[in-house]
Amino acid sequence: MINIFEYLDYRQYLKDFYENEKKTKSWFSYRYISYKVKLDPGYIVKVYQGKVHLGIKNIESFADLMMLTGKEREYFTELVLFGRAKNQNEIEQRFERLQSIKGVKFRTVGDSKSEFFRQWYHMAVRSLISIFPFDGKDYRKLASMLTPKITAQQARESIQLLERLNMIIKGKDGLYRVTEQFISTGEKWTSAVIRNYQKKNVELSLSAIDTHNKELRDISSVTMTINMENIDILRERIRQFRQEMLLISQNEHNDDAVVQLNIQLFPVAVSKWKKEK
Repeated sequence: MINIFEYLDYRQYLKDFYENEKKTKSWFSYRYISYKVKLDPGYIVKVYQGKVHLGIKNIESFADLMMLTGKEREYFTELVLFGRAKNQNEIEQRFERLQSIKGVKFRTVGDSKSEFFRQWYHMAVRSLISIFPFDGKDYRKLASMLTPKITAQQARESIQLLERLNMIIKGKDGLYRVTEQFISTGEKWTSAVIRNYQKKNVELSLSAIDTHNKELRDISSVTMTINMENIDILRERIRQFRQEMLLISQNEHNDDAVVQLNIQLFPVAVSKWKKEK
């Protein structure tokens, strides 16, 4: 049996389900699927090939075909809507919904909590707390674990901020723990504060070239030509890659480091100028 909760691409799930069924049911085919869901076989093939999206009105019939019930059915429905999402806000909302169905909680941080994003190390400290047993005493040691290092006072202030925002809590054993697994910027991700936060992370990647051995980092660049009408396709592939990295992090239980993944895609030359929106 394949686990639908491991997927972020509904069409890949459909393909794997098809291959899995085909192993034990020689009669299982696109024509059979077409008969069960009452759709044209040619359309079915295009969906599986990734050429077209599954229609929203066809979600239920496919869920019936794969005998999905309960949370699996709910997840599949949201997975299709996630795949069909057309803008960044909807993409992030659908992704958060997928994680919520699986039981992975999100905290949405808007401008009211923008202080969290004013310094790059608040996110790093919060992530570090999830893998390092910290009792709120040795701030100098906590600060020394970050790279680049911060001061003990900055580490103390960061912990205080995280507590104030209810992002970490002190347990009965005296150790801090994160209150949710992920944080999203929600619909306000384009605010000035978030842009500055992203700029600081890009600056960190620049310094990493000199401060970290190449075995501990991967910084590369590629210059290529594209048709600007396909820019959304590239952005979608980058989004999928980010979510795959999050899943790897989510499924690992022996973490011993906090890493920052930055991906940049931007034009350096345009032959047909179009005014940016």
